[in-house]
Amino acid sequence: MRFGHTSLEFGKIVKQIFSGGAPDISKFNIVDQVRSSIEMEHISVAEITAEIQYIIPNSLSEKAVEGLVDLKDELGHAYTVHLPLWSIELATFNEPVRNGCVESIVAMIKKLEPIEPEAWVLHSTGPLAAEFSQLNYPKSSVDLICMLMTGFSATSIEEILSQTEIDPAKIAVENIQFPFDITRDVIDEYGLSICFDTGHLLSQQSGDESMLEFWKKHRDRIAELHLHDGRASKPEERGWVDHNALGTGDMPVREFLMELVKDDFKGPLIFELSSDEVVQSLNHIEQVVPEALE
Repeated sequence: MRFGHTSLEFGKIVKQIFSGGAPDISKFNIVDQVRSSIEMEHISVAEITAEIQYIIPNSLSEKAVEGLVDLKDELGHAYTVHLPLWSIELATFNEPVRNGCVESIVAMIKKLEPIEPEAWVLHSTGPLAAEFSQLNYPKSSVDLICMLMTGFSATSIEEILSQTEIDPAKIAVENIQFPFDITRDVIDEYGLSICFDTGHLLSQQSGDESMLEFWKKHRDRIAELHLHDGRASKPEERGWVDHNALGTGDMPVREFLMELVKDDFKGPLIFELSSDEVVQSLNHIEQVVPEALE
């Protein structure tokens, strides 16, 4: 199996930038960050967080992108890209805002095309849609609102595909806090793929199926996994319980990964974890399902 890592750990980046007391963004080098990630044992895919361009201006300059291409030639790894998600809402009914979000996504696709990512991970809905999907209204009313917002999302996706002329199957829509069965209709309509986020499912953000049920239902479209543990939150806990090392939540690690081995899944499994948690997770996999590391 092919394991990867979200190479840009924001905690590590912040520590690096503020290492001298005052912020110094010149200390950040994306190529060095990716190299450090790829040189970890069993890691052969680097997921680039496109949002970094907006957080650290010019961090994805033409020179930086060329450096990522050269690094790929040197080390032989693959890339995926997580398209911008913070402040992005492709499903908003506010057309000027929606147009700006589309513009942001299109700009990052065009900027990072030279690294030839296997998949472009996309949140087809955002925080506003998530909030509306949790309204304390009758289910029929909430479902109608969700379908309305999904229509706006579909319009945004159509515009992204039109402006980039990208292969729709390269767009991997992630299961997030929004009813995924509704999102699946858009995926089928436009021939998109799926990024299966395990922690989001385990914490019941996108539905209440088991991991195996979700895999069997959607495996025809799944191109990538975001791999981390989680669980449905308890009454005393606030927020989601996810993005934890494997073996610390409710994931049936051996049963699930053996299903992927049986199905000969070729896509990348991207750890959305810190480097230390990646090592912890790989050690757990080695203990309970060594077949996945062969």
